[in-house]
Amino acid sequence: MIKQLASPSVCVVDDEKIDYEPILAALNDMHVSCVHLLGNNVDQLPAEPFKRVQLVFLDLHLNGTTGKGAASHTANVFRRIVSPTTAPIVVVIWSKYAKDKAPHDAGGEGEETEADLFKKTLLEAEPGYKGRVIFVEMAKPMAKDRKGNWGDTLKQEIENALKDQAAVEVLWAWDSMVKDAVAGVSEGLTTVAADHAIKANIELKDSLNHTLARLAQAQGENDVNEHTAPSHLMAVLGQLLADQLEHSDGIASLTAHGAWLAEKPSGAPPDGFAAQVNSLLLTAALTTGGAPFVPGTVYGLNSTDNFATIFGKDVASLIQVCCDRKTTGDDWTNGVKPVVIELSPVCDVAQNYRANAFLLGGLIVPVALKKLIKRGDAFITLPALKLRSTGPDFPVQDCLLVFCHRYKATVSQATVPAWLVPWFRLRELPTSSIRNLQAAQSARVGYVLLQD
Repeated sequence: MIKQLASPSVCVVDDEKIDYEPILAALNDMHVSCVHLLGNNVDQLPAEPFKRVQLVFLDLHLNGTTGKGAASHTANVFRRIVSPTTAPIVVVIWSKYAKDKAPHDAGGEGEETEADLFKKTLLEAEPGYKGRVIFVEMAKPMAKDRKGNWGDTLKQEIENALKDQAAVEVLWAWDSMVKDAVAGVSEGLTTVAADHAIKANIELKDSLNHTLARLAQAQGENDVNEHTAPSHLMAVLGQLLADQLEHSDGIASLTAHGAWLAEKPSGAPPDGFAAQVNSLLLTAALTTGGAPFVPGTVYGLNSTDNFATIFGKDVASLIQVCCDRKTTGDDWTNGVKPVVIELSPVCDVAQNYRANAFLLGGLIVPVALKKLIKRGDAFITLPALKLRSTGPDFPVQDCLLVFCHRYKATVSQATVPAWLVPWFRLRELPTSSIRNLQAAQSARVGYVLLQD
């Protein structure tokens, strides 16, 4: 149970007591919780790198060497502590020798400093840190040069080292708001459970068990068992958390950043920027371990033989109808690929009410062919997005999804046919937009009338 708490946001890596004690004391005075690691013995480092660390105070010389030897050791320690998928990470280089020139006989090259040598060594060993790590430097004077109340000076130095990081400050403020929202959910549930514990004359831990079990059962209704109950509980807690965030007072902490957030950035964004952001906003990784045919899942086809059996028309007709010209060229025919998406209501799946999986057919289209996509009430096209993974005969690239409301089918929900390949998942809101338009298309009224 205690392992669930083992994910610090602040980490101090230093092997000299005379140096790490003051910084730990300064952080403690500022009420910042952190983990301290000596870094001189790799066997005492975490078994897995921390994935939620945000700030690292790092000494460069952890094994008594300088130059390349020190840089290699410290880079290895850093890789064992910080996951390369974590971002943004602010690394405060806190070393008495950071600005010293790395000696040639210890791996230095020309005028590079010990700090520069470490950065180069780290990025060569793990390129994944590039663009994710923000390096800043903070003075670490020799013990004999620390005058007066050095603890107060150190606290100010920490503040100075972290200034001018507006975007990072916003993300850290948001992280704090999320934690406050989690605490708010826990507080509300505990209040209810505590009241029940008093009335039922039971311990709080037992009352909390009852409270969470009842929430899972209320969400799942007729589909609650040991396998489905955790996901039902997650759904309820997610709703409570979202409400806490939407009505949080913590947004006041972002007020100071309103001006630059509202200002349109100068210069045009790089090519593909919007598609990459849309990928983050609209798509997610596949859900594993759940029921077959999770709503929002987009499937590629590794064979088109069974498509007509399910949809009543073949893939060639789908490719033709989605093209805005009478005769498709090779660029369109060879460039686009068929996909289907599952659109069942989430509540039906969660409560095991779904009788069949509901599929809608469409195409995935390279962004270069955007102008050839058919427009009209029978079609819905999502904005350009960058794929996160390759699909059947379709590499990672910027693309669009177009679905035709005429190509709809129901199949058994028991298993996903082998010819359908789960590719990625649309988040619930874009999935709902397709689902709602499909419902409106199916409900449209046609009637005959005469015009004078």
